[in-house]
Amino acid sequence: MLVTGPAMAATGAFAVRAGGFQGEALVSAEGRLLVAPDGTSLMLLGPDRWYRSDWYKQSGHGRSPRSQWFDDEGRLLHEFAGRIRYDDRLQGSDTLWRVDISDAQERYLGTGLADAQGRVHFAPTGEAGDWRRLSRDRIVWQGRNGSTQFFSLDGREVLRIDAPAIWVGGPFPGRQAYVICADRETATCRVQDESGTVVLSGDFDEARPAGGNGWWLRRLDTWMRVDAAGARVDQALYQGAALWPHHRNSAGADDDAGAPLEVRRYANGLDSDTPERGWLLQDGRFVLLPASASGMIVDYCPGRWLLRSKDEREDEVIVDVQGRVVGQARSLSFNVHPVLPWRLRNAYAGVGAAVLDCDGKVLFEQADVASYRAAAAGVMGTLAGEQDPRLWLDAGLTPHLMPPGLRLREDHIAPPLLVLDGVEGNSHLYNTALGSVVAPAFGSVEVLAADHLIFLRDGRYGMMRADGREVLPPIHAQILPLSAERIWVRQDVGHDGAWKTRVALIDGSQNVLAQRRFESGGVSRVPAGDGGEGVPGIVEVSFEHANVEGHTYRLQQWLDRDGHVVASAVHCRPQEGAQGDGKGVLLGRGWRVDSDPKQPCRLPDAVMQALQDRGGR
Repeated sequence: MLVTGPAMAATGAFAVRAGGFQGEALVSAEGRLLVAPDGTSLMLLGPDRWYRSDWYKQSGHGRSPRSQWFDDEGRLLHEFAGRIRYDDRLQGSDTLWRVDISDAQERYLGTGLADAQGRVHFAPTGEAGDWRRLSRDRIVWQGRNGSTQFFSLDGREVLRIDAPAIWVGGPFPGRQAYVICADRETATCRVQDESGTVVLSGDFDEARPAGGNGWWLRRLDTWMRVDAAGARVDQALYQGAALWPHHRNSAGADDDAGAPLEVRRYANGLDSDTPERGWLLQDGRFVLLPASASGMIVDYCPGRWLLRSKDEREDEVIVDVQGRVVGQARSLSFNVHPVLPWRLRNAYAGVGAAVLDCDGKVLFEQADVASYRAAAAGVMGTLAGEQDPRLWLDAGLTPHLMPPGLRLREDHIAPPLLVLDGVEGNSHLYNTALGSVVAPAFGSVEVLAADHLIFLRDGRYGMMRADGREVLPPIHAQILPLSAERIWVRQDVGHDGAWKTRVALIDGSQNVLAQRRFESGGVSRVPAGDGGEGVPGIVEVSFEHANVEGHTYRLQQWLDRDGHVVASAVHCRPQEGAQGDGKGVLLGRGWRVDSDPKQPCRLPDAVMQALQDRGGR
């Protein structure tokens, strides 16, 4: 057993991938063994939830598969006598995954939906198909053989459509009704609710709600409005896009909806009527779109659309879902900001470049700027007559103009720090809070954060603070900052023929809290998939001891933010053995686990000393 360092408060758990073991262990941040590595790989499903499958338990008939779920304390929350394999998360759901399920005899049962606790909310079906989130309270299963089943969120089947019938549309917001058609073009379609009641049937190809209990009905490319009984409420006809009969146009998740349905209205239903461009709304109204905007309709913002004009001299208008004009935006082209609710207009035909809101209001405009380009935390602007961006707008739209000869690097922005490229090919660090270049010609960028920069110069890494102070010179092979007060570094130390690797943990005052020296190795964070986000202070240090009593020992250690050992692993291999041969030992504070308990690996004194050694402060 290995005993090093004081205990600390539990802050999470992480999976340990140790050589020589088939499975993975779950270890707490304070070094307790929570789940032994006697199964297979652990999978992190979410905060405080772990899962593993293909774990075999001895039974009266031999071994049988088991699936298990644990929390961060290693408590077994649920066990399933069979195998559940998690696939992708169900699109649009924060709690459900697609899962493939087999029983205890390993017979495949099909694909269902399960949560992070192992509860199967939607039982598997034996046929091939796919699950989809359809609306806030409905999920659909579409089988490859043509059957379609609709479920409430508690797993209750509310409707089933068997082939050869076709699901065309629904359910709709506020109406749990579905449009179902036969697979023949000449057959009728019906609107049916979840009780099985047919509320409408007739010779149409698609139906959409039209206020109250009415409907918009489409036959080929022509729409009409009818009441709950299917009788027309007026003579108007509405011509839309030409679609195939029974085209599955409205069968999609309700959050996939784009612009309202665009049509041309013929007020008296006659070809001689003057067509009027507008939208059909779910409340049963037809709304006219501005006559001046006769060009294409472009998605502009959520709930906002840009109506192009065929005449470039006229302003384009922004309308809401009711067709009301909320603003104007002369814009030959615009860029969408991926994070902020801004639209970036480029200059053309006397119209200046600008940053606009979703109603077309100018938020920022500067006469000498020709174009804007979005960056994750703001906007880059290029001045007229220049090729590269030199103006930076932060999230508060505060402008920062970089010195002449320097340009912004889109891939290296972490406000208040910006990396600039110079015409001479050097990189420079700019601090917007200080309004100046704080580090000219520092080398190249490895990592940029809001409070520090890790740079590469002459093949070695260094680190500087946001004010440009070089706190670590470029003599390192690796720099891994956990915080301003905890930084891991790796260096090659020694001389020709006697080089070693030194890994050290230092604080903000450059004091060495822990270190290791070995032939080769490195330091890394615990991967996110192994729980690293829940234990941000834990790192893995790996190194080797070769030719010790005829064996090679690969050592792994997981250390906390103060350099104390949380857990260690040793992979013992004969020197002539293959990479996968050998045995594993997992050590912690007061415990030891061997991959082969009957013939465990013996750890020589030199290996134990390497595990115990903290190096010195």
